[in-house]
Amino acid sequence: MNIVIAIIYWLMLLISVFTLIFSLPGTFFIVIFNLLYQLIDPVAGINWRLIMWLLFISICLELLEFIITAWSSKRYGASNQGTAAAIAGSIIGAIIGTSIFPVAGSLLGAIGGAFIGAFAIDLIRTGDTKRAYQSGIGALTGSVGGKMIKIIGAIGMLVLIGYNMG
Repeated sequence: MNIVIAIIYWLMLLISVFTLIFSLPGTFFIVIFNLLYQLIDPVAGINWRLIMWLLFISICLELLEFIITAWSSKRYGASNQGTAAAIAGSIIGAIIGTSIFPVAGSLLGAIGGAFIGAFAIDLIRTGDTKRAYQSGIGALTGSVGGKMIKIIGAIGMLVLIGYNMG
C-alpha cells in the first residue's frame, strides 16, 4: 500500500510543477501534498522542518515572480504606476483568462494582463504609444521570466524533497 501512496504522491508533485505554467499556485500545492504525505506516512522522510522550508521557498518564489515582473517593467521604461498596473494586470488577467479559457486562459491572461496593464497606464500617463508599448513588452517578458523562475524553483523543491527522502 505504501508504494501506491508514494507513486500517487510523486505524480501529484509533478502535476503541481506543471500547474505553474497555467498560473496556478503549484509551489503551494507541493507544500500541501507534503503535509498530507507526512500525516499519512510520517516515516517517509517528510518532516515538519522540511514542510516549513518548502512553505518559505513557495512564498519567496511567489514574491520573486512579482519582483521580476516589476523589475523588467521598470527596465523597459515603465513608470511606477505602469509597473503596479503590470502586476495587477497579471493577477486580474489570470482570473479573467481562467473564466474564459479554463486551462490555458490563466497563462495567457496573466501574460496579456501584465502587458495591457503597463501599456494602458503608461499610454494614459504619457500619450506616447512607443514608450507605452516598451513598458508593456517589459511587463510581458518579466511575467514570462517570473514563471520560468517559479518552475525552476519548484523543480528544486522536488530535488530537496527527494534528498530528504533519500
